Amino acid sequence: MVLIMAALCLAALTLGGMAAAADAQATQNQLINSYTGNLTEKQLAPVDMVSLFGRIGFFVAEAVKFKAPKAGWKLNQVQLIGWDGYNGTAATVPQERIIALEVRDKNLNLLYKFADSQLPYSNYARNATEMYPLTIEIPSIPVSDDFYVCFYDRGAVSIACEKLNQTSENSFLYIEAGNELVPSNLIIADNQTLPVNWIMTLSGN
Repeated sequence: MVLIMAALCLAALTLGGMAAAADAQATQNQLINSYTGNLTEKQLAPVDMVSLFGRIGFFVAEAVKFKAPKAGWKLNQVQLIGWDGYNGTAATVPQERIIALEVRDKNLNLLYKFADSQLPYSNYARNATEMYPLTIEIPSIPVSDDFYVCFYDRGAVSIACEKLNQTSENSFLYIEAGNELVPSNLIIADNQTLPVNWIMTLSGN
């Protein structure tokens, strides 16, 4: 847990440092989170869709609804917390898989799609053996009003979530086949469900 907290603090410093080093003429980047409170005080759990749903999980995304701070706000970076199973041994070096990320408007119309090997973003690439920030930089995408960020882990990386006592108002599962959102209530033992909130931070201006 100490390593996780240190990594999260490092991530916050990195994001802040990137913003501070930006062109003096550029607008200061603004961070918006999917969660409230202090992240270092939360009990985070890693989840991936393929483990939950099998083959169907390749087409299910962790989705978070955000509200643009202003009209025409430009999203340029998405950060999650994840783990690819690497624990420092040769046996756990991850195989190459493809992850994807989508930005959708309030009506779920696609605004932008990104896909890449997970290896450049992996824990293995950073020699991190626990959950670690996974940061994806994207072209500046203008968003207004409510919009969604959908991440397809495809079994390549487990994404951090916080357990809740009631259904999240901004975290969902996005079902690609039906272009629909369902509550992020995960099925656990004895058909009981556990509501969760995906941990995600956006940067933009």
